[in-house]
Formats: sequence, structure tokens, C-alpha cells
Amino acid sequence: MTSRTSHGLRRDRRVRQVRRGYLLVSGLDYFADMLLTVTSVLLLQSLGMGSGAVFALIAAVWIVEGVSEIPTGVLADLLGRRVSVAISFVLRAVGYSALFFSGSVYVAAAGVLLAALGGTFASGALEAWAVDETGAGDPGALDRLFAQGKIAENAGLVLGTLTGAALGTLDLALPQIVAGVSCALAAVLSLRLMTGRPQPPRPGPRPGPRAGLGPRLRESFGEVMTGTRLTLRGDKVLIALIVATALLWLFRGIPGVQWTVVYEGLVGGDLLVLGAMRSVGSLLEIPLLGWTMSLQRRRAAARRTVIVTASTVGALALVCAAAVREPAVSIVCYVCFSTAFGLCMPGVRAAMNERIDSGHRATVLSVASLFNSVFTGGGLILTGLAVGDLGSAAVAWPLAAAGFGVAGLWVASLAVREGAGPPAGPTPPVAEPMTGPMTGPQEVPAP
Repeated sequence: MTSRTSHGLRRDRRVRQVRRGYLLVSGLDYFADMLLTVTSVLLLQSLGMGSGAVFALIAAVWIVEGVSEIPTGVLADLLGRRVSVAISFVLRAVGYSALFFSGSVYVAAAGVLLAALGGTFASGALEAWAVDETGAGDPGALDRLFAQGKIAENAGLVLGTLTGAALGTLDLALPQIVAGVSCALAAVLSLRLMTGRPQPPRPGPRPGPRAGLGPRLRESFGEVMTGTRLTLRGDKVLIALIVATALLWLFRGIPGVQWTVVYEGLVGGDLLVLGAMRSVGSLLEIPLLGWTMSLQRRRAAARRTVIVTASTVGALALVCAAAVREPAVSIVCYVCFSTAFGLCMPGVRAAMNERIDSGHRATVLSVASLFNSVFTGGGLILTGLAVGDLGSAAVAWPLAAAGFGVAGLWVASLAVREGAGPPAGPTPPVAEPMTGPMTGPQEVPAP
């Protein structure tokens, strides 16, 4: 066996290990979060929080996530993506546990916001680790990675939703403590599974080992902000893609806040039915994502076709969900809408990663998440002021459907694989020939 063949086998084995770790942590991440999807709003209302306050709290969650994205993205690059993801799970474990142990609406709200802050530590870090470890040079591999990741997320979503609904029939607070325990387990697993080569080095002098965290954070923040500005300034397609994706999240988020209250009366308050309703769309996504992966292996242009079709069908389905009076038909239409959003995202995420320089990947992805959070938080505040009632979908959902359809078409026009330019960002310097022996893990050139 030649050394090149041996290296290739080791590389393939490493890619499989990273992929399995990414899928496991992603699935557990969604399992923990989705334990609360049926019961969280009902729990807050049972503690005395009105509809307007629920809208405001969920908007505050998005805004907290938005303003925290850049600092936590810097910490992800400074402390390492592995540590950053573990911190995320620890903070969420504490926040979810506060919802269980507290009988006060104020402590519960603080727990929600702490969990939201924790989520930003993992935003971009887990994804950036998986992309850099498996190789970002093959667009087809990225599409497969994120499609498989979406399948793992959906598996966690379905299991978490149904488990949370079942526990909620016993006590609305019970899913919160199970979510806290799940996050604690995920923190341990992320520390064990997220191993590999060091993150790509940045130019400039490295801080000494005794440098304090504050100076290192300020220096790293300046470097990362410079890299982010260069990335965004040098790639107008990336800027447009970030904005269009944020709009897609906004118009998905409006009905996402209201659906529990809208359909609770239609199903007689049965939490298991609500859980099943929320899970059906994710179950449908699994075979559909498998089909889209197969389609994109055969046709490079299929990414755009999938996004256009899914966003158009999703927009029409949401209009029907708000307009029809038959409960069963409305539920089917809403399930189609939520499924359509899930089918859009793997191609969107792959297109964005193709255009980001590896050295600043976690932070630029955090910038994209910042746009998602600020757009959605601001949109929810306006929706709460205009609607005022969580159970009213007659106006909000048709407007959200129109926005979702337009944003989907815009994203599709930007997420074309053919002719994609090189990753955005500052052009790396050409390395000098090395005269001495090479030490440490070496970057494997992308195919």
C-alpha cells in the first residue's frame, strides 16, 4: 500500500468520524430544544404571561441571540469551536432547568433568555468545525453534509417534540428539566467528539501564553471584524444571500410563534396531537431530503430548483392554512409549509459556506445568524403590535406567506452552484517553500 493510498484511507476514516460526530451532536441539540416546542408557550401562559408579553419575550430571545452573535463568534474562534459548543450546552442546561424549578414568570423569562444566549455559542461553531474537518472544496459534499445534518436534526426534532408533548401531559414543566439533562449530556459528548486539526491560523503575531483573556479577546475581535468586513465588502452575492436568508427566517418565524395557540383549540387541547402535528412535517422531510440529495448528485442546478419549488409551495400552503375553515385541511397545509422551509435550508447553508473563507468561517456564519435574529426579532415586535393576539392568523399568515415566497425566490437566484466564485474574504498570502520537516497536522488540499 502506497503512502498516498494510506493517507487517503486515513482521510476517509477521519471524514466519516467527523460526519458521525456532527450528526450525533446536531440531533441531540435539536432533541433538547424541541422538547419545549409544544409546552413552552403554554407554560409561560400558565405562569400569568399574556399574549403580548409572549410575543415580546420571543422577540427578545431573537434579539439577544442577534446582539450576542459577534462576541460569541469571537469566543468560538478564540477559545476553540469545541469549547464554544460545550459552553453553549452548559448555558442551555442551566436556562432550561430554571424553567423547571421556578414558579415565577420573571425567573422563567430569565431562563429563556439565558438559554437563548447559550445557543449563540454554538451558532456557526459546530457547522464550521464539520465543514473544515471534512473539506469545503467540494460543493456536492457540502450539500450532502447539510442534507444529512438536516435529517439528523429532524430525527432529533421529532423525538424531542413527541417526548416533550408526552411529558407535558403529566406536567408542563417536566420537559424543561429533561431538556436541561439532555444539554448536559450533549456538552460532554461535544468535548469528546469534536477533535481534529487546529483551526486555520490567522496572519499576525500570536498572543503569548500568559496574555489575559481580555487583551486576547480585544485583539481577536479586531482581527475577526476586519476579516468579516473584508469578506462582506468583497462579495456582494454573500451579502445578498445573508439578507435573503434572514428574510426567509423572519417569515417562517411569524407563524412559528403562533401555531401552538392557533391549533390548540382545533385539537381540543391535546398536546400529543399538537406534537404529532409538529412532527409530521419533519418526518416527511427525511425521505424528501434523501431524494433531493440524489437529485443534486445528478444535476448541479437542482439546488436552485429545490429552493424555488419548496418556497413557492410553502407560501401557497401557508395562505391556505390561514384561509380555510376546515381544521384538518388547515393542519395539512401548515405541515406542508413547515416542510417546505426545511427543504430550502440545506442548499442555502451550503451556498453560504462555499463563499466564506475558512479562517473566519465561524464568525461570518455568526454574522449571518445575527441578521436572522435581528430581522426576526424586529418582525415579531411589529407583528405583536399589529396583531395583539397569538391566536389570530387571518392577517399575519398571508403576509408572511407572500414574504416567504419572495424571499425564497431571491435566495434561489443566489444559491446557484455553477460558476460559483472562490470563497470570499482576503486573499491568503502564498506560503514560502519549507526547507525543514513539516510538523503538526497539515491542511489537506480540497479536491
